[in-house]
Amino acid sequence: MPLFVPQVDLSRYKACYFVMLLLMSLAFVLLMGRLYVLQIEDGQKYATLSRSNFVSLRRQEALRGMIFDKHGRLLADNQPSFNVYFTPAFCQRDAFEDTQARLTEYLGLSEDEIDRVRDYYSRTKGLDRFLPMLVRREVGWAELAMLEQQIGTVEGVEVRPETKRAYPYHALASHLLGYVGEVNSKDLERLKDQGYRQGDVIGKVGVEHAWESQLRGRHGLVQVVVNARGQRMPEAQTRDVLGGDPVLEKAVAGNNIFLSIDARLQELAEERFPGREGAAVAVDPKTGFILALVSKPGFDPNMISGHLKPRMWRKLVEDIDRPLHNRVTQQHYPPGSTFKPFTGLAALHEGAIDSDSRLTCTGQMRYGDHTFRCWRGGGHGSISIHKALVQSCDVFFYRAGRRVGLDAIASMSWSFGFGSLTGFESCEEVPGIMPDRAWYESHTKTGFLPGFTISDSIGQGDVNVTPLQLAMGFAAIANGGVLYRPQVVRRIESADKTEVQNFSPVVRWRVKASDEHLQLVAEALAGVVNEVGGTGYYRRPRKVDFQVAGKTGTAQVVKQGADRGRNLPYDFKDHAWFAGWAPVDDPQIVVAVVNEHGGHGSSGAAPLVMEMITYYLEQLVDKGPSAGEGLFP
Repeated sequence: MPLFVPQVDLSRYKACYFVMLLLMSLAFVLLMGRLYVLQIEDGQKYATLSRSNFVSLRRQEALRGMIFDKHGRLLADNQPSFNVYFTPAFCQRDAFEDTQARLTEYLGLSEDEIDRVRDYYSRTKGLDRFLPMLVRREVGWAELAMLEQQIGTVEGVEVRPETKRAYPYHALASHLLGYVGEVNSKDLERLKDQGYRQGDVIGKVGVEHAWESQLRGRHGLVQVVVNARGQRMPEAQTRDVLGGDPVLEKAVAGNNIFLSIDARLQELAEERFPGREGAAVAVDPKTGFILALVSKPGFDPNMISGHLKPRMWRKLVEDIDRPLHNRVTQQHYPPGSTFKPFTGLAALHEGAIDSDSRLTCTGQMRYGDHTFRCWRGGGHGSISIHKALVQSCDVFFYRAGRRVGLDAIASMSWSFGFGSLTGFESCEEVPGIMPDRAWYESHTKTGFLPGFTISDSIGQGDVNVTPLQLAMGFAAIANGGVLYRPQVVRRIESADKTEVQNFSPVVRWRVKASDEHLQLVAEALAGVVNEVGGTGYYRRPRKVDFQVAGKTGTAQVVKQGADRGRNLPYDFKDHAWFAGWAPVDDPQIVVAVVNEHGGHGSSGAAPLVMEMITYYLEQLVDKGPSAGEGLFP
């Protein structure tokens, strides 16, 4: 019997087959499209996200420019340093307490440092967690050895080799060079657009501060490969992973600065300074460039550069001798008799006296109900301005000051730079005080009184000058009337020794005194040192082929009256001054020294001036830099 086969309508199934095939094809197209987006269009984004798990972008530190003296002796350098950083992103929450405990154990963190790390970890969010925090700068060798042994087990902590500022001759020229320190919140706010960040160092005072923009350099950018704990992998592995040079932007070292000071002259002045406190400054009278700048006592900038320990800072700022204070530019003193040449020039300029005028000194001058005394009790007799300067007669200048008046003295003194900033580019300074009648009207309860002129005429009263102002004033007498702006940077070079800038002398103005009167006063100042009876005669350099001109000064700190010179406590003793130049006819160097509470200028300041001048002229001008004892070969 034949098998019965039913008839089926296949057209219905063909339609379903084509629908399923269409749906499968559409799904395949969508899948391929998605794969295209993921692998082609967004591939770079996801590759970057993947690499960010093990590739870190870091700043490549720029070497700070170095500082040299005029002969190329290195005064400020860079040395290797190891700093400890903590990055929150590489430290799990449950591992933070262990990390903090180990850091405290290995580094001996203070409570403040512990709080700073904890606060940074808790408050940083998002991408900021990848920014490293400086935990400790300049780790010691013992601490470094401990960290290197344990670093692989401490999450988020890394030791980075960097550089620190170093001053090879320690306290030498410390007030001039200055020091660097970590940026504070005020620095960051002020310099936020210049690339500074927490942990950076910046020049705080002196040349380091004034020339920060030249010394700093430009930081670069480098890629580093890190492990899961945020610790840097070896250089070879870094190059393999990156497939090339990890440096994206090369750091550029800061420029090198060459100063006008001579380090050996600076060393001599510091070693031979005769007192506990005071200042010495030497300048080239033909250019205004600084040859030496000494403030006593000094400090070692190595001890406070970089990360400053609070205990060290307190010790310095609480020291009664104020070692951080730059007495050359930031301290003004009564100049005493070193001011008499300027009173004399005012009197000559106004016609109150001339070269032949003779005034009588009996040892004192009565004015109103007050007696103004001369340092020589028996007086100097009838003398001219030449002898009055040579022998430093007080009464002569009392009388000359009364004749010419305070306003004329002030006007002449202002033209020599007293009472105003010198414009010195590398150190903060005070303007000093050169009063006139209007000054007394606005600064005293009594207003101007005639007796003020008498005291001010001999550099007492309210006249105050900085050692740098006095040196520049004497330089103007020595060079024939040109007042220069003091400078200390001679040239700037890039790290590859390409000249960036060379500095020329800067003239502020010409003083009011005439050539004739300047010559008259200069001859008298030469007599101070070279004429018998001169107050500096017995301090003149012996066995040399040049002569020195200058002026002694003994400035009272407290009123002493007729019994001046009695035994007084240190803080009440007179300041000793001497300012002078040499050679007399062709000035090469001017030196001003103030020895606080050092007594008489002839004994407490003049010997150092003579020694500095002799050393400079014999060793530096005539023979050039040569070998000698001391710090420098």
